[in-house]
Amino acid sequence: MKSLIIYPAIAIILIAGACKSPKETASSPEAPPRVVQPLAESSSNSGSTSINSTAMHEEVIAADGEKQAQNNYRFIVSFISIGEGTDRNGRETMDSVLASWEKKKGTPVTFESVPWGREGEVDFCFNLKGLSAKEQELFVADMKTAFNGRSLIQMSENQPCVHKR
Repeated sequence: MKSLIIYPAIAIILIAGACKSPKETASSPEAPPRVVQPLAESSSNSGSTSINSTAMHEEVIAADGEKQAQNNYRFIVSFISIGEGTDRNGRETMDSVLASWEKKKGTPVTFESVPWGREGEVDFCFNLKGLSAKEQELFVADMKTAFNGRSLIQMSENQPCVHKR
């Protein structure tokens, strides 16, 4: 009978002792510091990545005239879920806007797809470097109009793609 009480108590003590508080984890010498890498500096074919410290601090001018960090994306569309999956028609809507822009410009608008959740959550990160400032504004306006009133679609501008690893 004693063993039925002692074994769970020992297990709880061992588990609690193995867990560290966030402060201990952050200052732990075992964990290397996290390094944010700029897109232009990564090399996918060699497996190694070089980081140019000046590239991390370079700034570019966004369409609205404000300075932004180089690792920011001009526009991000996030398909989120609140327990029941993502917007089922969201990708079709986005693809139709992209097809319309490809038809206008003659070249596709490129993006990075970053899956991050268990229910299909994904970020679509757009640099929009091939578009002029005015075209970028129009593209963002078209996307916002297309997704207007949809609660499972979030949009942001001039931000880093937070779920990108």
